[in-house]
Amino acid sequence: MKIIYAGTPEISISSLESINNSSHEISLVLTMPDKISGRGKKIKEGPIKKFSKVHNLKILQPENLKNPKEQEKISSLNPDLIIVFAYGKILPKKILSIPRLGCLNVHTSLLPKYRGAAPIQRAIFNGERKTGLSFIKMDEGLDTGSIYKSFEIEIEEEETSDTLSEKLSNLTSSLILEVIDNIDKNKYKLFNQDEDLASYAAKLTKEEALINWKQNAKEVKNMINAFCPNPSAFTHQNDERINFYKAKLSKYPATVPGEILESSKEKLIISANDYSVQILELSRPGKKRMHYKDFANGSRDFFAQKNILA
Repeated sequence: MKIIYAGTPEISISSLESINNSSHEISLVLTMPDKISGRGKKIKEGPIKKFSKVHNLKILQPENLKNPKEQEKISSLNPDLIIVFAYGKILPKKILSIPRLGCLNVHTSLLPKYRGAAPIQRAIFNGERKTGLSFIKMDEGLDTGSIYKSFEIEIEEEETSDTLSEKLSNLTSSLILEVIDNIDKNKYKLFNQDEDLASYAAKLTKEEALINWKQNAKEVKNMINAFCPNPSAFTHQNDERINFYKAKLSKYPATVPGEILESSKEKLIISANDYSVQILELSRPGKKRMHYKDFANGSRDFFAQKNILA
C-alpha cells in the first residue's frame, strides 16, 4: 500500500517506524515547517523530520495545504491512504479526497471526548481515570470523523502527560499495521460520534501554569502532572520561579495553602486547600528537571519549612 504519513512531534515517531519497517511504501512524510527558536534564532527541526531524514524518506513541509501546487504534489503520488498522527494542520477537503481509502487520523482520546490539540494533558488535568486511542476516518471537522476503532487504557494515579504520551505512542505503534490492514480489507463498520458527548481539549497555556495552592490537593496534583513537561506548572519562593513536574497526594492535613509542611532529604510536602501534595520532580530556572531527592542533595536548605509558596 502507498502511504503518506503526516506527523510532527515525538509521539508520532514509533508508528511511522512501524510502517517504514513493514511491506508498505511510505511515499511521502508531511510535517510542520521548521521553527526558529532560542536567542540565536536557530532553525529547529521537528522529531518526525529528523527521523525521516535519517531513514531517507521524502519530506514535504507545506506552509499552506490549500495551495494548489502543494495539493498537486500530494495528488501526483496517488496514495492509497494518508495517515495523520499529531500533524498540526487540518487537511482541506481537496486533500481528504485524494487517497483511495481516504485519510486515517489517530487521536489520543476516546472520541468524542477531548477533541482538539491537547487531549492527553486535559484528560490528566480533569482527573480522568481512563483514556485511549481513536482511529477515525477524517472529514473536514476537527476530530469529528466516523470511528473505525477505539482502544481504552487506564490513567494511573501519578501519570504525567509525558508518560501517558509514551504509552499511547507505543500502543499506536503496536496497532497501526492491523488497523491499516483492516481498513484495506473493509473489515470495520464505521460509527458516528455522539455530538452530545463531545468536548474540546484546548492547548495548555503559560497563563494557566501558575499553581493555585487554594485549590484542593487532587486538583493541584492533576494540574502539575498535566503540565509536565511543557509548559510546566510553576510556583514562587521568595520571587524565584520553581517548576514542578510530578506530584502525588499526601496524607498531611492542610494548613495555610502553599505552606511547606515538610522539607527533608526524602520529601517536599506542600499544603493545598484540603490536604497536601508531595512534589516528586522539579527544577529551578535554567536547571534540568530532577527527582526531589537529587535536588535536596544539592540544595538541602532551599525550601524552608513553614515558608509560603505563591
